Amino acid sequence: MDRITELAHALGEEIARSAEIKNLESTKAAFDADANLQAKMSEYETERRLLGEEFSKNAGEADERAIADLRARIEELTREITADPVYAAFAAAQTAMNNLMANVNAEIKFCITGERPTDCTHDCSTCSGCH
Repeated sequence: MDRITELAHALGEEIARSAEIKNLESTKAAFDADANLQAKMSEYETERRLLGEEFSKNAGEADERAIADLRARIEELTREITADPVYAAFAAAQTAMNNLMANVNAEIKFCITGERPTDCTHDCSTCSGCH
């Protein structure tokens, strides 16, 4: 293994020991173990698949009432799922892990290019100064 790969491996091991990853693992275990939440997730996926099937039908063949009912149920399931504290904790843990990885990647990019990544939208009204 070359030096860069060894360092990447060591970094990966350190990330795996981080609080963000530990939290993600524990919240995912709770998410996976929640039978009620998993039933809602399964129903959500089924309803989405059925809606897709309706949309893929030829013009005039799609059942507009079925589409409306499917959309309503998907919206209801989305509200129920996202309001569930187990789901919310898992989603927050995923966001924290994604932020950790984005920060790691930004630091690596800085070390390579000497430039700090910015959140510049190229719309000057969205920030307090130019980078």
